[in-house]
Amino acid sequence: MFSSEAVSLSPALVVENDTAMQERLRYILSTLGCDEPQITWTGDGEAAMQLLDRPSFGVVLVDIGLPGDSGIELIEWLQAHHPQVPAVAISSSRSEESIFSALRAGAVAYLLKERDDLELSIGLRSIEQGGATVDPAIARRVLAWHAGHAADSGTVSDAALTPQERKTLELVVQGLGHRDIAEALAMPRLAVECRIKGIYRKLALGSRGEASHMAGGHELLR
Repeated sequence: MFSSEAVSLSPALVVENDTAMQERLRYILSTLGCDEPQITWTGDGEAAMQLLDRPSFGVVLVDIGLPGDSGIELIEWLQAHHPQVPAVAISSSRSEESIFSALRAGAVAYLLKERDDLELSIGLRSIEQGGATVDPAIARRVLAWHAGHAADSGTVSDAALTPQERKTLELVVQGLGHRDIAEALAMPRLAVECRIKGIYRKLALGSRGEASHMAGGHELLR
């Protein structure tokens, strides 16, 4: 699900099996107006699927580090059965494989657990407003991947980043926030967030296309 529409953070389904991270997310969501009665918790992907078949959730926060590949599988299932409900991947991994697996499955954003509560809150607020945020560490890896991908393919694909998109990611890597990026590029802040959302969309499309051409035994972006 990729759109410029606002996302409701309430009610929220949080699929996370780490107690400490649950407490962090409980606090972060409360600062965004989603209090405990509006949050449903589970640490199991199959249980989440059962919960999603009953009430309507505004957003699903998914730890993609659940046992096996159940976090990614849940996002894929959600995209297939409830595409109107956005999934936000939350992970401790910044590897290309994890990032692209989550985006290819249908996640609208990828947030790193290592960031502090305020940074995660800002990321969720951006998603709530219809945009997206990208972590500097992820932006750096995306730029490196894109440069290597373009050099290997020698052609311009649908996943190719525009000069404006590359510039946006370069500013993210430098540590600029969305407001400072908007000033540097002379564009509205929400437009910056929507541009980042468009970058996520391209990366998802690019990784799907690349995955479809992978020979058996080769992993995506290893």
